[in-house]
Amino acid sequence: MTTIEIEAERAPLGELVLRVWGTAPSPAVLLGSALLAPSGLVTVGKGASADLRIAEPTVSDRHVSIEHRGDSILVADLCSKNGTTLLGHRISRAEIAPGARLGLGRVLLEVTPAVRAGETLTSRAPLPGLVGASLPMLRLADRVRRYAKLAVPLLIRGESGTGKELVARAAHEASEVTGAFVAINAATFSRELAESELFGHRRGAFTGAIADRRGAFREAHAGTLFVDEVAQLSLDVQAKLLRVVEEGVVRPVGADGATRVDVRLVAATCEPLEAEVERGRFRRDLYERLAVCVVRVPPLRERLVDLPELARYLLAELRLERMRVMPSALAALSSRAFPGNVRELRSILLLAAIAAGDSNVIAHAHVEAAFIERDGPSSTISYEEASATLRASDGNQSRTARALGVPRTTLRDLLLRGGVEPVKRSRR
Repeated sequence: MTTIEIEAERAPLGELVLRVWGTAPSPAVLLGSALLAPSGLVTVGKGASADLRIAEPTVSDRHVSIEHRGDSILVADLCSKNGTTLLGHRISRAEIAPGARLGLGRVLLEVTPAVRAGETLTSRAPLPGLVGASLPMLRLADRVRRYAKLAVPLLIRGESGTGKELVARAAHEASEVTGAFVAINAATFSRELAESELFGHRRGAFTGAIADRRGAFREAHAGTLFVDEVAQLSLDVQAKLLRVVEEGVVRPVGADGATRVDVRLVAATCEPLEAEVERGRFRRDLYERLAVCVVRVPPLRERLVDLPELARYLLAELRLERMRVMPSALAALSSRAFPGNVRELRSILLLAAIAAGDSNVIAHAHVEAAFIERDGPSSTISYEEASATLRASDGNQSRTARALGVPRTTLRDLLLRGGVEPVKRSRR
């Protein structure tokens, strides 16, 4: 056994992230992670006394320690059974730099900076109402708090199920507005009713208008109006929305005059608005007004480190707080791409809890059973076969799934693992 000294850069190092990845059957399985602050020390192992516990037989109870010395990182093997390796050599102690990878038995320990070079986070607190303190969520919280007090629209981008309305509520709470938070979803009402929902109407303005309606903008006066799925608004309603943003006045349907409003507009979309502008389905002038302050809500697959906390929260929300999620179950969950994000995780945890029954312990087998119940039997189809069939089907994922004989969700997971993002087909 040798000691390897690697010259480390002597500039002060910030907070570090330790991630442990499974190397079999897939290197994409995140087994656990932890933050390491300057002057801190983290021990890694499978025993109860380890700070970062890993459910892996080839890892010792106390396998290795990682010490943050401010301007350097010291790794020490703790007389582990299977040893610690660095650059292919078994080590006892080593001074490493951020980005180093260590072998612990059959797993890989990665040491990376918690923030990008030159990046400064003003707060280490996640947004209220959102679960998870991973770096992507802290970056989101930092940006939302920076934008919250600005008197300009905010655009929230993110996949379905990532919690865009929760982000909008957090922005409202962090702002200096005193009025109400009003939320509407543009995809839930017809084109004919969109104008009335947003701007209100006068009694008798159209068939069925039996009483005056204030509309969302006037209800949100002195507060925040959250418009989800803003890309679903028709072009004529977009034009009227732009006028409200620019002039601060609304004209209810059937009214003779306009009413002044003071509203912070927060819009959200899971659609690529730039592409919608190029296709002529979204007004460029409105896009330019909305896209000044933009935040992106990270999908679940980019913050799998939050899985343990999310699992506890969702199970409590389902009144299943007695359920304990085993590390093997978390490893199984970490292997999934989660195209449905937190909503999908919630459904899988419920199915896994049902499979676990009275044991009150969700194990790997229960998660796998949930996957099968949700998606059907697992497929042995390779990524190469799936991508070739997708190309032959002109990118149509539904047609590809039928051709392969697998559920569409199984196909999406397989493609996401290969780095292919799902493409939303245009609506006719």
